[in-house]
Amino acid sequence: MTSRQRYAALALVVVAVIGAIALIEIVVSPPDPTVGVGLPGADQAQTPAPAAETPAPPLAVAAATVAATPRTPATSTPSPAPVASAPATSAPTAATSSPTVATSAPAPVTSAPTPDPTPQVVVGQLPELPVIGTAPEFAGITAWLNSEVLTMDGLRGRPVLIDFWTFGCINCVRTLPHVRAWHDAYAPHGLVIVGVHTPEFRHEYEEANVRESLPSRGVIWPVAMDNGYKTWRAYNNRFWPHKFLIDQEGQIRYHRIGEGAYQETEKAIRALLAEGGTELSHIPLSSASIPHKVTPSPSTGPRSLFAGSGFAFGSYLGNPVGTPEDGARVFTDNVEHNAERLYLDGRWHWVPNAALALPQAEQTARVSVPFHAQNVSASFGTSGDGPVRVVVTVDGEPIPTDRQGGDVQTGPDGQTHLLVDQFRLYDILRNGAESVGELQFTIAEPGLAIYAISLT
Repeated sequence: MTSRQRYAALALVVVAVIGAIALIEIVVSPPDPTVGVGLPGADQAQTPAPAAETPAPPLAVAAATVAATPRTPATSTPSPAPVASAPATSAPTAATSSPTVATSAPAPVTSAPTPDPTPQVVVGQLPELPVIGTAPEFAGITAWLNSEVLTMDGLRGRPVLIDFWTFGCINCVRTLPHVRAWHDAYAPHGLVIVGVHTPEFRHEYEEANVRESLPSRGVIWPVAMDNGYKTWRAYNNRFWPHKFLIDQEGQIRYHRIGEGAYQETEKAIRALLAEGGTELSHIPLSSASIPHKVTPSPSTGPRSLFAGSGFAFGSYLGNPVGTPEDGARVFTDNVEHNAERLYLDGRWHWVPNAALALPQAEQTARVSVPFHAQNVSASFGTSGDGPVRVVVTVDGEPIPTDRQGGDVQTGPDGQTHLLVDQFRLYDILRNGAESVGELQFTIAEPGLAIYAISLT
């Protein structure tokens, strides 16, 4: 063997040894547990977000679909018309270029027990929240409820949760028990919650109606009435509900559109409080213990059917538009009924954000609602001073007692009915399990205003 051949053989041996060492390292090295893990916590597994959900410029929030479809303004308001329901996807959260670790299970407590009688609570690793942009100042607020006038500048040094909502929105109302739990748990530690009430329907513009709605919904935090949509526009908002979490320096660090991801949002709150040095190890995740959670229909999810002509050009109406008559329209319901539609019959005043019943003499006005849901509620109001009696049936019969919502009454004649005396959300049907059927509302006197029917 020549010297050249010996050198070549030696080189091959060296290459083989290096390759073997590299292979051993690959085999014994554990996989990176952070790869592919997003912001949601262990109990909030989410479908991966679409590729379009990339970090947006400050306050240019992407309009992504969410688990419970949020509501967008009607065409009669200064904002776009509502979007249709969409399948569940991940909530739009503050994205970051490197994924945030979300542990698959709570980490074990390794520290020795302390004399403190309050046990330490382990909630998993808190998320890292990037800066999205500077929070705009409150603008155009017509009234402050539950509070004196607040400013973002005056709230510096405290984390702030801004919640865009309106009291007649079922999607908003279902989030309020969680918001109340966050207030009770974290307000003593510095969190400030501000509900920015941006109205959707006419009655929601009136301060007295908003003020009256707060106690029954457990809203004890400051509420800013944004009747002119100025704060709404400052945040480039399009949805009810929409939450923004702002840090002690006035920077937006997280946002959430729609319902759901409650523990994810709470962990973001805890992360900002921890940044300020607040010790929270003794406080459990409040959203894990809230009773009476609403379970959406697994087949269809929560959705709302809007009665007004301005919502998607009246596309929620299942029968032809009625013929004009003395400032109203006379509708005829003589078509086959399909789910996800409203069917009007009789004389109605059909306006952009509502349908107003105008029966005459011995005539009645009716609205039929085929449903595939566990629960049905409705945003009703009146156009007059007194209450309006509305007879309600399910599949042509009075609603059985075990399926009646909290606002349904049974009269001496056996009929089930509602007494609508103000604009609010009325609890009508509780099936207990997913069910298919048809509700019918019959109105014998003028004055009922139907805004939306909500199915969950």
